[in-house]
Amino acid sequence: MSSPMKDFLDQFFELCKKYQEEIKPEIMAEILRDYADRLEG
Repeated sequence: MSSPMKDFLDQFFELCKKYQEEIKPEIMAEILRDYADRLEG
């Protein structure tokens, strides 16, 4: 049985894998921090 959280994480990590050759991990992390800041703000 899968959960929405597991499904989300699976899809998220697949997306990261898809773009990791084009976007550096540091930039991905920065984007995620910016997104988290927007959610909190």
